[in-house]
Amino acid sequence: MPANENISIEQNKIEWSLFLLRLSVFIVMFAWTLDKLTNPAHGAGIFAHFYFIEGVGNQLIMALGAIEMVIIVAFLAGMWKRYTYGFIMIIHGLSTFSSWEQYTTKISLLFFAAWPMLAACVTLYMLRDLDVKFTVGKKSEL
Repeated sequence: MPANENISIEQNKIEWSLFLLRLSVFIVMFAWTLDKLTNPAHGAGIFAHFYFIEGVGNQLIMALGAIEMVIIVAFLAGMWKRYTYGFIMIIHGLSTFSSWEQYTTKISLLFFAAWPMLAACVTLYMLRDLDVKFTVGKKSEL
């Protein structure tokens, strides 16, 4: 097999792997964002419980949800990768670390799923230039 063909096969594997990570992270973020838009009182409760920010109104939660929706759709499209991938990584990182009690004193196994997703977010950010499958913008070479 020629060397160029091996590189092409490996590049295709990387592209599909990164796309699947991006799609799966988007699905989770979409569910969280949709919750802000359809049940803002729940979002306000999360702000109060996990971030100690009391009194966040429904309109603010919905506005944050609308802004977040634009960003996560841009993330799915692979647009402005440094910013959208970075935003997703930071927001999910804050969410993961703010739930520290769920890993220590009030152990909730469901919350442990946040750690592999955080690893996926970091991976996507670090390899964002190689994530070109189904993206808007220029293609990258290995």
